[in-house]
Amino acid sequence: MQTTSTTANEATSLYRPITLFYMAAITAMMVPVLTLVDMTIANYIANEPLDRDIASALDLSLVFSHGTGVFLVLLAIFMLAPRLRWQVPRLATLALGGGALATITKMFVLRPRPSTIDLKYAGHDSAWLWAFDWDLSEIAAFDLGTRAFPSGNVVTATALTIGLWIVLPRGRALFAMIWAGVLLQRLNSGAHFTSDICGGVAIGLTWAFICYHPKCMGTLFDRMAPEPRRKVRYEAPAESEGLSLTSFDSEAQPNAPAVQPSFGDEETRRAA
Repeated sequence: MQTTSTTANEATSLYRPITLFYMAAITAMMVPVLTLVDMTIANYIANEPLDRDIASALDLSLVFSHGTGVFLVLLAIFMLAPRLRWQVPRLATLALGGGALATITKMFVLRPRPSTIDLKYAGHDSAWLWAFDWDLSEIAAFDLGTRAFPSGNVVTATALTIGLWIVLPRGRALFAMIWAGVLLQRLNSGAHFTSDICGGVAIGLTWAFICYHPKCMGTLFDRMAPEPRRKVRYEAPAESEGLSLTSFDSEAQPNAPAVQPSFGDEETRRAA
């Protein structure tokens, strides 16, 4: 008798992955809208920076967005939650794959960072300094420190937060606070415009959709789920002795009695 295992479908049963795609599409459409207010927000942050203590607290949130922090988070899950170890490969793919996707996108998008622009004399037109290097003619001079779109930290933090949101539901409030801290830190540091942050969220949601949808990479990771434990109630090797082997799933029928072997007609057997 076979029982249906819910462990393998744990991730996909919590929500519909297509929701991530819709959220990513809506966030991506907000990028050109937020470009209209990029210079206004950048000027305000440059003239009214956050308190030093608050800025230091925001720096701690980057644990979700760089390699060392992601490694420590995954190591903590691996060591402290043995039942969730099969989720670690997907979480690592979410974080590392999201960062790689952001780097590839920056190769094609040429947009300066706010810190490289003189905001005192820059007008609203400066926010529209978008250029696309489709043939990668500028790849020899590629430098992550000079490309603003999208925010790699935000892509990594968004994808990792989605994974942790599903795997550890009790920590959702904490994960959301850390994720919001990453967004504010990138703005406060002058490394990105608001539209860069929004674009990073859209790419992070898209990558999370790819990692969870069963028609993409979701099935691959779901196969790593542990099989349900089964217990054989009775084992008898020889059919020559007239034994009928019957095994039951202890989880499916916990109260079912063990089936005794059928020996047939004992008197007939002795006569033979």
